[in-house]
Amino acid sequence: MDGELEGKEILDFVREMVWGLGNGCGGDESNYQKFVVKNSTPFFLNKRGLQNKKEKEKSVFQLNAVQNLKDCRFVGSAHGWLVLLNNKSNPFLLDIISETRFQLPEKQTFPHIQGVREIENEGFEIQYKGEKDSACYSLKTIQEWLMVKAVLSGNPSCNGNYVVITMYDLHCRSKLALCRPGDNGWTGLCGELDSYDDIVCHENLLCALGCGPSVEIWDLNESSPRSKMMIQVDCPRKFTEVHKIYPRDLYTAKWYLASSSEDLFFVVRYIGEFVRYDGEVIYEGDTLTHNTSQPLVCPYKTVRFDVYKLDCKQKKWLEVESLNDIALFVGGNHSALLQVKEYPGCKANAIYFTDDYWDRMDEDIYYGGHDMGVFNMRDGSIEPFFDCDQERFEPPPFWIVPN
Repeated sequence: MDGELEGKEILDFVREMVWGLGNGCGGDESNYQKFVVKNSTPFFLNKRGLQNKKEKEKSVFQLNAVQNLKDCRFVGSAHGWLVLLNNKSNPFLLDIISETRFQLPEKQTFPHIQGVREIENEGFEIQYKGEKDSACYSLKTIQEWLMVKAVLSGNPSCNGNYVVITMYDLHCRSKLALCRPGDNGWTGLCGELDSYDDIVCHENLLCALGCGPSVEIWDLNESSPRSKMMIQVDCPRKFTEVHKIYPRDLYTAKWYLASSSEDLFFVVRYIGEFVRYDGEVIYEGDTLTHNTSQPLVCPYKTVRFDVYKLDCKQKKWLEVESLNDIALFVGGNHSALLQVKEYPGCKANAIYFTDDYWDRMDEDIYYGGHDMGVFNMRDGSIEPFFDCDQERFEPPPFWIVPN
């Protein structure tokens, strides 16, 4: 990817779509169906467009009809669809290729919200259920906390019974809610866990990752899903030991849940809070120097992944040393495990990751959305997607896994 990407017009990224399907097609819209192929490699959605992860051959396909995404925030992707919040912070679904949109229940219908009133300067006053006083927020603030992450149980293009599930913020804890096609509001899911770190759908089951690590499961076939199972197992020994190597005052850990046809995987991502140009993780106070009035620019950066597989018989998380011929895609998307033989261009035994460190993404004008790359499970090395000196990507990139 050449050139400098500036955070001005999100529309730029849909006007020039970059693919790696290697079929030699140009920007003729009559060739549209040729791009929607079975087992197409996952797309990397950034401000320029959709970039397929094949290394060598690229084709360009232009779409001009997708409009009004400038002030939207991406909150999830699954089954080739995006979940976004619009410029009023109301959620909707978007198929970025066919440009099909489905509006979802609005923000005032979330389980914890009593009512919303629009105020001047593009702000909103929100009355929470069970609280006497209301609170006022800017559009950007609401977009940052209303939906932490969202996934779909199926593809809306071919399954009218799909469910949209979201993690929403309630006093710094992530709670769960869902909606179905035709619903007028979001339905809260009452679970046993106090907060959730990630969610995935597998064969119409919702699996939610929480403290422990533990997994809570709902049956989405029920009209009013209830928590069906709680999987509570011992914390992996290595997980405890690694925290000594990556102390919490220098690193943060993000948790993901991923599912294959047979197994559940617990994935831990370690991020250095302040990483110097030479790769050393330092304390925030060390970014200040005597030689300059400006602190050193030391962006956060992913340094390691650990993967564990759930063994239900032994009731424990087993360390996974190799993903073999599987590539794992994590970030703001529904986590995906893909067989590389079915997805040309993907590297085996690797973790493809994008930036989803929402708490710090907008704290500095020099970085944010930048923390992405490919982690090699064999030797622990991390390589970039492409050569680019830019450290600021707005909006942050997302993975889209086509059906």
